[in-house]
This record gives sequence, C-alpha cells and structure tokens, in this order.
Amino acid sequence: MLKTLDVVAAIIEKDDKILLAQRPAYADQPGMWEFAGGKVEAGETQPDALIRELREELGIEAMPEQYVASHQREVSQRLIHLHAWHVPFFSGELKAHYHSALVWCTPEEALMYDLAPADIPLLEAFILLRAARPAGSC
Repeated sequence: MLKTLDVVAAIIEKDDKILLAQRPAYADQPGMWEFAGGKVEAGETQPDALIRELREELGIEAMPEQYVASHQREVSQRLIHLHAWHVPFFSGELKAHYHSALVWCTPEEALMYDLAPADIPLLEAFILLRAARPAGSC
C-alpha cells in the first residue's frame, strides 16, 4: 500500500501574475516548476500548513484566501493529495530559500513551463476560477 501525503500548494497572485518556483536539483522532479508549498503536518489545517511552508520556503507571511482545487497523484511510490489555495496577499520580500528560481507569469504563460504534473490540473482549475470572477475583484 502506498504512503499517503497531504500537501498544500499556493497559487500566489500579484498584479495579475502568479508565482512559479523551480524545484532544486536534489529534489524529486528536479528542475520542474511548481507552486510553492509542502506537507500538512499532523494537527494543522491546510491554510496553517501553507502559511508555515511559505514562511520557510519563501520568507513571506501569506494570507491564503480561497480553496481552489485538489488533485491526487502517485509520485515516487507515494500517493500525494495536493490541495491548492489562492494567495492574493502576502507581506515580506520573496526569497528562494528552497527553490532554485522564482518567476512571475500569467496563468496562461505558466502552461508553457515544465510544470510538475500534479500542479497542471490545479493551474487549470485556477484559470477557470479566475475567468469566473467578477471584473475588478481579486
């Protein structure tokens, strides 16, 4: 039986662009682009885990606002339950403490990056959610 992990991913949005982070050479799926985030620890809510992970990985204080979507995928003999949250606000200066690079791009441009497969359905769900938003809202 596969080990199951709950993982949260942040779709951080600023000025109509989203943040992608490149996985380091020593990680699973090296060089692929992903949404920053990480494992949900025992006793944590998804937003709490996301706040902690973004503090550790990017040095920011994030404010997760809205659940976007979940996706399940087998990665490296583990079953990953990935949960995406929209993060339209954060404070602090972004720094890549874990990732090898960070890039801002439109959600549509993000599809041209070598994305981690588990993140693609989350990005597609975000694009649909974003298209459904009333004009002028974030």
